Amino acid sequence: MHLGLIHPEGEYGPRSATLLGEMAMSTAPHRGSLSVDAALFAVAAMWASTFTLFKIAWHDIDPVAFTGIRFAAMLAFSVGVLASSKHRVRPRRDDIPLLVASGLTGYFLYQMGFVLGLERTSALASAILISTHPIFSVLFMRLVRRERPTRNEALGVAVSFVGVAVFLRFWSAFGAARPGDLFSLGAAASFGAYGVINQPLTKRYPSRELMAYGLAVGGLLIALVGIPAMVHQDWTSIGGPAWTILLYAIVGPVYVAYALWNWAIRRRGIPRTVVYGFLVPVLGGALAVVALNEPLRPEQVVGAVLVVTGLVLTRLRWDRESSPALAGAPGSGQSSSAAR
Repeated sequence: MHLGLIHPEGEYGPRSATLLGEMAMSTAPHRGSLSVDAALFAVAAMWASTFTLFKIAWHDIDPVAFTGIRFAAMLAFSVGVLASSKHRVRPRRDDIPLLVASGLTGYFLYQMGFVLGLERTSALASAILISTHPIFSVLFMRLVRRERPTRNEALGVAVSFVGVAVFLRFWSAFGAARPGDLFSLGAAASFGAYGVINQPLTKRYPSRELMAYGLAVGGLLIALVGIPAMVHQDWTSIGGPAWTILLYAIVGPVYVAYALWNWAIRRRGIPRTVVYGFLVPVLGGALAVVALNEPLRPEQVVGAVLVVTGLVLTRLRWDRESSPALAGAPGSGQSSSAAR
């Protein structure tokens, strides 16, 4: 089957080659777009799983000991991956302050805030507060004037945040507020700053280097802080499920998820990436319904719809600019090659 592009003389002529090239160009951006969406959805799913799984593991393991041994193992794993790679990008002297800030915000401050917050407040309030990290990303991005969100992106972020608040019933979630709320909010601000700090670094360093350097700073600090708790932990009393969750936590929600997150920021930019963070409490709530038999309330359905609506809003302008047919149209100001 030749799709009607047969040259009159029976061969593929210049016209057919041109059309085939245009078809390939028109499908490539969409394939790339779907890859980024799939990666971001996987990240949201991994992060959403932590609220339920970590609470289960913490029945057997002290949260600080759990986090300390988790990051000590991740640091060793990342060093091993970096050492086994044939081509390594050494950090530039000018980038060292950014790399240190990346490790402090994305690993030490965020993870310690997440753990201490989740331990000291309700999972519901923690999920609401941590889900505000896209707002902090947009605010920090505006402060440094690196990338200004479009009207659709800003609207999408706002709609998604309202959806998260409705999904988690914000009007009753804070009735029993605890000191851990401050830790959770600080964790959200730290991760919001992490995305902005890492955006220029993702253009100069592969994911394995960024992970290794970030863990060398933040992960090492977490491991050091966790030493007393790890020493006092009775490791012989830990059951199989807790060990399984710990092994999953070492590779999935941070090492793999952060690598995909940084890759998506490099491909799509901050506003169109961080909005996927709003999916985390929605997916976490769905996991609780399935795994813990929690009832599904009408406001959760409404909230989930609002989150998806916000995601669609942030994508509308990007999809239009990414389409070669639209980007290369007369008066568009762009060629199809520029849109790739």
